[in-house]
Amino acid sequence: MTVNENLIVVDKLIKAYEGRPDLALKGISVEVKEGECFGLLGPNGAGKTTLMGCLLGLLNPDGGSISIGGLDPNDYAVREIIGFLPERPNFENWLTAREFIEYHHALAGGDKSTRSKDVENMLRRVALQEDAWSRKTGKFSRGMLQRLGLAQALIGNPKIIFLDEPGSGMDPPGVTLLREILLELKRSNATIVLNSHHLDEMERICDRVAFIKNGEIQAIKTMSDESDYPHVLRLRFLPSQADTQLQEKIERVALATGSTLLEFDKKSARLAVASGEAASKVIQSCIENQLQIQSASPESTSLERLFTQLPLPSETARLDGHAE
Repeated sequence: MTVNENLIVVDKLIKAYEGRPDLALKGISVEVKEGECFGLLGPNGAGKTTLMGCLLGLLNPDGGSISIGGLDPNDYAVREIIGFLPERPNFENWLTAREFIEYHHALAGGDKSTRSKDVENMLRRVALQEDAWSRKTGKFSRGMLQRLGLAQALIGNPKIIFLDEPGSGMDPPGVTLLREILLELKRSNATIVLNSHHLDEMERICDRVAFIKNGEIQAIKTMSDESDYPHVLRLRFLPSQADTQLQEKIERVALATGSTLLEFDKKSARLAVASGEAASKVIQSCIENQLQIQSASPESTSLERLFTQLPLPSETARLDGHAE
């Protein structure tokens, strides 16, 4: 398998479903670099899961082409280096967690002599409780199935990992663990294609994010770009701060930095700022005016702002189960 800088190349991809008047994918073109974490973002029914299905060779496109390392997605050389976690894992419910991961360790060509150790290490890596290892997967909760599915996707040390809503059903510790695993995969130069509605996680993890609407890519955002955009900055003050002139000071800060004070109470303030640079000046001015700031953060991430600019897909697309 030949590995190029652009490991995944999608060119004018088209996908139609019988009985649906609109195309699910309308000539999508995109490239994913080796070692990149590439996010797919958009409303329900936008075509994200359809695109992922085509990339995995699970769906046959009706037009265009896909190349992974110069090969067709159905080539065995491609499938040998891919890991996949579906949005709704549905595993062999008669197998225990240990048996299930042992089975996939064998499918991935893992060393039989280290199979037991490798499987236990992976189950620990995804923090599946040890007392569940010998339990049949049919008795697992949604969050436990997500952890098991993640273990299955990673057991063969794949070079390319496709994750479709991996945090769905996970509790907060599970979401934190998932983020740590994804960052670890990035450090190992794995290529990740991530479909998720956890916008803050995508912003922390992804190198680039494609915004998909109605089967088309509307924009691709590079997360390392430091865009200057207007937003609302929320300041929280230390509870110990008892300053009768607090409001006067924050008004002075707003005036000095060209910001607008939108809301104020003794615990917090909201200011409209013109850019990231303006937000930095607000914080600096607060310090100069001896305001005890506990935290300062934008009310929404850049992905949240861009996501709200994407109109919802048509009612037909949202009702079509294949549209996702």
